[in-house]
Amino acid sequence: MLHATRALPALTDLTPTQQAYFGYLANYEGNTRRLYEYHLSVWFQWCADQGIDPMAAERTHLALFVRYRSEVVGNKASTINTMFAAIKGLYAYAVIEGLIDRDPAAHVRLPKIHRERKYPLDREELRSIRKAGKKLGGRHWALAELLVVHGLRISECCSLLIEDMQDTENGHRVMRLTRKGGKRVTIPIPVAVLIALEAAQGDRTEGPLIATRDGRPLNRHGATGLVDTIMRHTKIERHINPH
Repeated sequence: MLHATRALPALTDLTPTQQAYFGYLANYEGNTRRLYEYHLSVWFQWCADQGIDPMAAERTHLALFVRYRSEVVGNKASTINTMFAAIKGLYAYAVIEGLIDRDPAAHVRLPKIHRERKYPLDREELRSIRKAGKKLGGRHWALAELLVVHGLRISECCSLLIEDMQDTENGHRVMRLTRKGGKRVTIPIPVAVLIALEAAQGDRTEGPLIATRDGRPLNRHGATGLVDTIMRHTKIERHINPH
């Protein structure tokens, strides 16, 4: 399996697929690159299962892949569109670099996303979420505070380490985050949030702040589960996801 964060073989030994993969992902950092790595790995695995060289793939192959993800795997239209963005970018890069002579992903029809109009949470709903998180305690409390008070992206919450919240600046505890695109920022932690984060940390001194029960870093799916639990303890009837 290709992996953009590991040591590269000699450039002269790279296949066209590897040249496209490593060159394309070199333009990205942090969570974006990891997400694109995952999406491309799914496409490459499908190609391997079908006996197809990704750099020899035709538009028909890509269209069949989209149908497979929709009808067999059961992915939502939004998931497929997000995944295909990485695949489409790979082939656009390959064309620019002269690795292929035409882009097979250029005119692939993707499932249409039907978006319902979403209204932002009001002040009382936000209070309700914080109250429910505090009642549940631990990682539920910490996640609720990070999402509501700081408005963090779910990927930022999942990647936050205990070591990232140990520093003090001007008498205030701060957390150091990796934003989308790999940018590092420093944010002061209000006392109410700090109490929740320390509750999630417990007696641990390192590792993911919001962890699974066996200590592994929380992923998006796990975070969605925590948010669903928090919402069941509120009086909010509409569906709320981590975003």
